[in-house]
Amino acid sequence: MNAPTIKTAASVLDKATGKSRYTADLITPGTAVASIARSPHAHARVINIRKDDALNIPGVLAVLTPDDFKGQALNSKHPDQPVLSNHARFVGDGIAAVVATDQDTLRLGIEALDIDYEMLPHACTVDDAMALGTPIHESNPDNITQQFTSSQGDWKAASAEVAEWVEGTFETQAVPHAALEPRAVLVRVNGNNLELVTGTHAPSVIVEQYRPIVESWGAKLEMLTPEIGGSFGARWEHPSHLVCLKFASQLGRDIAMVLPRREDMIDGRTRLAMRIHMRLGASSDGKLLVKESTLWADNGAYTMHGKPVTMAATIRGDNIYRFSAIKAQSQLVYTNNMPSECFRGFGIPQSSFALEQLVDALARRLNINPVTFRRLNATTSGETTIHGWKVGSCGLDECFDAVEKRIDAHRKQDVLKANERFQVGYGIAAIMHCIGNRGYDPRFDRAQVSLVTHLDGTIEIGSGEIEIGAGTVEVLIAHVSRELSIDRSLLKVMLGNTVTGPYGLGSFASRTSFFAGSAAIAACALFKTACKKLVTEFGLDDSASVAQTLENARMQGWNDRIEVTGSYEPSGVAVPDELGYGNISPAYTFSVHGCCVEVDNMTGKVSVQQYWAAHDSGVIINPAGAIGQVVGGVTQGLGFALSEETAVNEEGVLLNPGYLDDRVATFPDAVPIDVIFIPTDEDAGPNGAKTIGEQPIIPVAGCVANAVYDAIGVRQYKLPMKPERVWRTLQNQSE
Repeated sequence: MNAPTIKTAASVLDKATGKSRYTADLITPGTAVASIARSPHAHARVINIRKDDALNIPGVLAVLTPDDFKGQALNSKHPDQPVLSNHARFVGDGIAAVVATDQDTLRLGIEALDIDYEMLPHACTVDDAMALGTPIHESNPDNITQQFTSSQGDWKAASAEVAEWVEGTFETQAVPHAALEPRAVLVRVNGNNLELVTGTHAPSVIVEQYRPIVESWGAKLEMLTPEIGGSFGARWEHPSHLVCLKFASQLGRDIAMVLPRREDMIDGRTRLAMRIHMRLGASSDGKLLVKESTLWADNGAYTMHGKPVTMAATIRGDNIYRFSAIKAQSQLVYTNNMPSECFRGFGIPQSSFALEQLVDALARRLNINPVTFRRLNATTSGETTIHGWKVGSCGLDECFDAVEKRIDAHRKQDVLKANERFQVGYGIAAIMHCIGNRGYDPRFDRAQVSLVTHLDGTIEIGSGEIEIGAGTVEVLIAHVSRELSIDRSLLKVMLGNTVTGPYGLGSFASRTSFFAGSAAIAACALFKTACKKLVTEFGLDDSASVAQTLENARMQGWNDRIEVTGSYEPSGVAVPDELGYGNISPAYTFSVHGCCVEVDNMTGKVSVQQYWAAHDSGVIINPAGAIGQVVGGVTQGLGFALSEETAVNEEGVLLNPGYLDDRVATFPDAVPIDVIFIPTDEDAGPNGAKTIGEQPIIPVAGCVANAVYDAIGVRQYKLPMKPERVWRTLQNQSE
């Protein structure tokens, strides 16, 4: 295997200065290149693949078809995506693959493939799919892959107390993850060993899933995770991995595949689009009583994480308020759209868009200030929510204070003045979010961190939880430096190497800082115990520090190494039951967002003038990094709220496969964001910390929508709130 790349805290600076090395940067001259031939049809059966013309091109090395992957599929939890498919289920579905000596020959090889299709009826909306009459997957004749139902509390008794009801049907769109780095794969060959090099959330889990397949080819598999140019939930299993591994196994040479941006957007996964009908009921004195919702989610052609995302969207948002009873149901529907995947926030940004608007509407109906109404009903420390979440530290009330104070001050400044054309409005939204998810893997929810000394006096920190841009490297160095009282320059970090590092479930569900940080502290305790033995062995002073102990031992010719592995697995958490009830997280985070918008009545354009984001994330370990996470999350949320949308025509063709046409928020769209961290100390967390990964994006769309209503008096039920869409709601209101 090739020497792994050591990642240090300096890699943050390396990214900013262009020195970081991503998968594509590791491809050496002479590496064979691969690509996938994709279906031009939304739904079709593959009748024949003629590959001779491609194989006869000098420089084309091999062609793979679905027959080369019989019985093998992606997604171990719901294996419904073939590596290469003889049944195309979306425009862009992989049908065959070619490998060649260079890119020009590769292009000729792909073009030379002759593929015959039998067209099938297709559906690009949830309603059309449920009425299609033709199964997209034979195992689901009605095209519904999951139906989930949950109910908690005494609905009859609680609803009898309701004095005011509000309801609405809300729609959220599919959006691409829009990572700067397109999907790239490199497989390096060393005899019988294959090393998969690619960005992923969970190298240990990926290897665990692919290893039986690779071993059936007579090869062995390990994985190295290089720098990752963004993910936001997209980088899990992908057909490109196994295609490159198969070519490498067959040919005995290194193979690479870097998806062009267009292909990366077509086959790179999207956030699940959802339609949510929801109604809330409250008593006359402002007590939230009941919530009833029905949700339909567009799964796309293949499932991936669609099932847990849909379940989360159906019920997780309920936990922020003290509902007496809830009734919820959802359907996850196969369509002939691009496959979906988990995306920062795990379904909660979609449901929060609906819930926070209806909470606002109820407050207005009852003539209660929206902040006061939320305070009255918000979950707080020591409570168990309606879905079984047990709340430890909670700074939600202080979050409300911080945002309310800033909104009031902004109003008094009278910076923006409404007139006939431009209207000004203010909005807020609140969320509660988990740290990890005990239901993700029924076996365990554990993190491990290793500490290994080297002869040069450095200590290597190893973890299977990787760096996806949320600051894992910095968090690990900060904890180890603090616990061992050792200079940061002596610490090196190795992440995502399945040969040398411990097993890791991966970086997802906002768990990395909390879980890996706790495991690092546990490893430090073991390391200090090992150092005490050295103190005795070398006759050192009992008061010798870790650094002094290691330096003295090294000077006396000691050439062994200390190698320890610390583990963290939370107590008091449970795999949720079939209704989604259970304490899935060791702690919970809270946030309140507020914003000021200006709406142009003539064009419908919504301009966010100021944004406030107050977060209870426990003790902040890396203040600069935490601020960056909030600013990035809010900006990403503004794109979701105002501009981003996958435009798919009736034939299932993506019309905007590039970032000139898909309006992802960029620097010109940035708004002033005031980030406020509420000082809380979480007993269960590493040195009092919680987490900050997903929370910043979740409240944004609901917060902006509430501000738009405050400005123009018209609710926005569909995302994104583009100018034309907002303008049309104004016209409909005036008719």
